[in-house]
Amino acid sequence: METQEFVTRTSTICLESNSLVRVTILPGAHQALDDARENGMIMRNIMQGREYRALVDLRQMKSQDREAREYYTQPGHTPGLVAIALLIGSPMSRVIGNLYMGFSKSDIPTRLFTSEAEALRWLETFPISEAQPQVG
Repeated sequence: METQEFVTRTSTICLESNSLVRVTILPGAHQALDDARENGMIMRNIMQGREYRALVDLRQMKSQDREAREYYTQPGHTPGLVAIALLIGSPMSRVIGNLYMGFSKSDIPTRLFTSEAEALRWLETFPISEAQPQVG
């Protein structure tokens, strides 16, 4: 499978061949509810019911509305995600990451990281089901 990449107003979403969805928030982006809904729709469409791990890079994000955070933490917002690593670095991304963790009602394991390598190692500890739906 080749890497698929989609760009929205606030994010780049890449579906990688190693069962990883990489979401990079664009530099200076402010995410509102409509942005969160668009990103969620793209992730659901490209995942097609298969299991994936997600690496979400918040380091360049400027801000995020409360409504967008609440959308992302709704149970079942992205079926098939087995774990989410939030990559933080800037003071604002740390605030957003901590708010996400504080509001999260999700049963998806989620952790904050400052190291991409550590985040990827942690994500690899979550197995992907061998019995995946057929795509295509």
